[in-house]
Amino acid sequence: MASTASAPCDALAFDDIIDGYFPLRVSLADMMVRRGLRQAQLTLSHAPIMDVPGLGWQEPVPLNIRSGRAGMIDWMVLRVAVRGSDLAMSGQACWRWFDGGDPGPAFDPMTRLAEPAYLLGVAEHKDPPCFENGISYVDNSGR
Repeated sequence: MASTASAPCDALAFDDIIDGYFPLRVSLADMMVRRGLRQAQLTLSHAPIMDVPGLGWQEPVPLNIRSGRAGMIDWMVLRVAVRGSDLAMSGQACWRWFDGGDPGPAFDPMTRLAEPAYLLGVAEHKDPPCFENGISYVDNSGR
């Protein structure tokens, strides 16, 4: 008779609130370091975003968005992995700009969060597999 035993799962389910006012990539990298994670599957929704041209990622966020645009990540599912000093990100998302502008085919991970964002995740404590970088847009208008 074949054994039905399975390998132990070294995973941790968690929730967190990542920093707002910084680019998504920076906030996620900070969370990964803070929690001591190497890779994770993440889900976030209803996260306000902003794009202010010429504003460097380390510069303070303006109190009012008078130039640029504001928007919302309706939902985002990501796989993230620490690769040396970089953070590899892959996933799918639905986001929009409030000015009605085209969201484009890919989400720029250096887009700033306009507020802190709540996320759910499952972290694995093993060497992360290789995967392609990029967050593609999913049209959710027909649901």
